[in-house]
Amino acid sequence: MRFATVLLLAGTELLAVPSNPTLTFQENGQGKVELPNGVVIPLPGALASDPGPGGLSSALTFTAHPAELNFVVGDVFILDGAGHVSDVLRFNLDPGPGPRLTSPILFYSDDSAGLLADTGLPTAFYDNKVTISENHSGFTIYTPIAGQPGFEPGFPLPITYQIFSTPDAGSSVCLFAVALYGIGLLRRNLFPN
Repeated sequence: MRFATVLLLAGTELLAVPSNPTLTFQENGQGKVELPNGVVIPLPGALASDPGPGGLSSALTFTAHPAELNFVVGDVFILDGAGHVSDVLRFNLDPGPGPRLTSPILFYSDDSAGLLADTGLPTAFYDNKVTISENHSGFTIYTPIAGQPGFEPGFPLPITYQIFSTPDAGSSVCLFAVALYGIGLLRRNLFPN
């Protein structure tokens, strides 16, 4: 019964509403915006040309709308365990003519797992850059301050970015198996034969 209680408490943690607007990016192109009021907006990524410095012709691009978000441009370098840049989260200006219509966010990775972000790194970078360390056991968290890439000067709350840059090595399947086992134990304790 204790295991089932831990499992249920862990499940409620996963459903927690963020206190800041949170943008989540994964190497497979899945993204989302979570607002403090509980609204979740899908933010799918697609391969597109990067007009930023040293940008590749095919980079994983997520498009945010400046009515809500108007980011400071720049690059966020994500260091792997050995201290090498393994991923870059890039904030670009809208390359189109006229007023800014979108805010492209690009996710580069030098992994070779075959995911959408695995295109290599740009060949040049913005002067405005920040370096953070990768969290190998889950999302890497980045909350920019004024002037840093991804900061939104007109927004009343800080924005948090969750970057999942480590390919899933079966942990989702293991977690699902543990959840099924916990449900079985709970069911056996609540409804004995």
